[in-house]
Amino acid sequence: MLPWLLLLAALAARPQSALADADVLWASGERQAAIAALAAALEQAPHDAALRTALVRREMAVHRYAAALEHAQGLGPELDPARGYCLHRLARYEEAVPLLDVRLPEQALLVFDTLELLGRAEEARQALDAAERTLGAQDPGVLVRRGRTASAEGRYEDAEGFYRRALEQDAILSEAWFGLGQALIRRGAREEGLAALERHRALVPLIDALDFARQSLDLAPNHAPNHAQLGDVERSLGRLDQAESSYRRALALAADDEVTPIVLRHARLLEEDRKDPDGALALLRAGFLRVPDVRLLVRQGDVLLSAGRPAEAVAVLRKADQHRPGDQEIARRLAAAERAAAGAPPGDGR
Repeated sequence: MLPWLLLLAALAARPQSALADADVLWASGERQAAIAALAAALEQAPHDAALRTALVRREMAVHRYAAALEHAQGLGPELDPARGYCLHRLARYEEAVPLLDVRLPEQALLVFDTLELLGRAEEARQALDAAERTLGAQDPGVLVRRGRTASAEGRYEDAEGFYRRALEQDAILSEAWFGLGQALIRRGAREEGLAALERHRALVPLIDALDFARQSLDLAPNHAPNHAQLGDVERSLGRLDQAESSYRRALALAADDEVTPIVLRHARLLEEDRKDPDGALALLRAGFLRVPDVRLLVRQGDVLLSAGRPAEAVAVLRKADQHRPGDQEIARRLAAAERAAAGAPPGDGR
């Protein structure tokens, strides 16, 4: 039986320890097990408000909004914002409005969005004023919604200004690119507006991928491939610092069979985006010391050859050839490196 299953069985006998036990599971990345532990304990102590509140918070963290809403029944008004958030995510907007709290930074803009979805324009404007008091006038989300409001009123020049200010702070706000494009076109700047709309179209699938990667991490925060996936998306968005941070976290968590693909992706970022072949080589060498995978040697050879260091490429590719004799692709790369080291063009077959 898995350790966390044993823990669940024990909880039936001592539900009073469930909060601490669930926290241990949660911190270790066993989020489904933590929720199951809390649910099992709650069955034994259904009137325990602390257990019920903890279960609601954990379920919301992994996007189980219907379950969280159900378990929030019977709890006091302090859980109203949580109920409101769940209702909004379940598209129950009328019910959500009176429970959401514009004074909470994480909900301030949600109140405006919900009222706007319901077509309650005047209340939405008031909510946006309140959100600005909570978040500040220069908050990108506030600026985007100011732009939306200005566009709806035909004030396209004002809308353009709001969207541009939002993008100065966060260049991947796809909604701001869309709004900016629409405002520019309506102001007669068609070519620039179409370029902004094209940027929006390019960002939409990447933002979707970013949301998916983040949700995967919410469910399994200690799963190395999830961090690597987030790194891939961040790299595609041009956010190299965030991508590197995700790759480093992935490597720290990776099992041996997960190391090579993560190292290869991080090394490619260093070589191609950072223009840092030495950093890429250091990473590839460290990866090979941890997991002697011939692919890491081959990639070292590629980096060295691209960096104009063919003699070093020959040495490392010969090592790769020893690890995997008869591999035609390694032999081809080695031959190219040897020609380059001899002064012949890499593609010269002599």
